[in-house]
Amino acid sequence: MTTFIRTNGYGVTPRGLLADPFINHFFGETRAVTPEIRLDVEETTDAFLVRADLPGIAKDQIHVEINDDVVAINVDFKPITTADAKVLKSERARGEAQRTIRLPASVDATKADAKHVDGVLVLTLPKQAPTAKRLTIN
Repeated sequence: MTTFIRTNGYGVTPRGLLADPFINHFFGETRAVTPEIRLDVEETTDAFLVRADLPGIAKDQIHVEINDDVVAINVDFKPITTADAKVLKSERARGEAQRTIRLPASVDATKADAKHVDGVLVLTLPKQAPTAKRLTIN
């Protein structure tokens, strides 16, 4: 009688076990998480409020750019390591992350305010007053 062994395509050899995603999850090489910026955006009658979670990031690593109705947040996640220590597991984000959002109305960049408290960046972006222009028909 022939016995069939069901595998997931990776085989039962030692090399096949190392290629198995389940086994590699526990014993594979350590990889840093891709950095991302998570946002909450709220609208009041006169402004937009943007909150971004940026834990462990210093103020000088955050760059905010406002262009009409587009807000871009750039962050540099820098790894913190000890010189004489060996890394056993590294799950913290590292590298640069950018998040760009388009708001429903233009923002007055001259009155915008940014605060960074307890790992949360809070942007208060006042809405720009709408401008109307009357055209003369020739």
